[in-house]
Amino acid sequence: MNEDRTVIDILERVRELRRRKRCPNCDAVVSVRGFRGEYRWECVDCDALGIGYPSRSAALDAIQRRQG
Repeated sequence: MNEDRTVIDILERVRELRRRKRCPNCDAVVSVRGFRGEYRWECVDCDALGIGYPSRSAALDAIQRRQG
């Protein structure tokens, strides 16, 4: 653990990471899965779907872009 970080800093980071995994349509949890080098995200509640991403981080970035 980094000496310069406080508990509040770490909790804020966790909160931001969780926010990245929210559906842009309904704000439910999103599942990101990869198969043979292609990643997709899928909402567990409303069945929204994003496919064809080259990496997990690209899929998460696409979710953030759709959220605005």
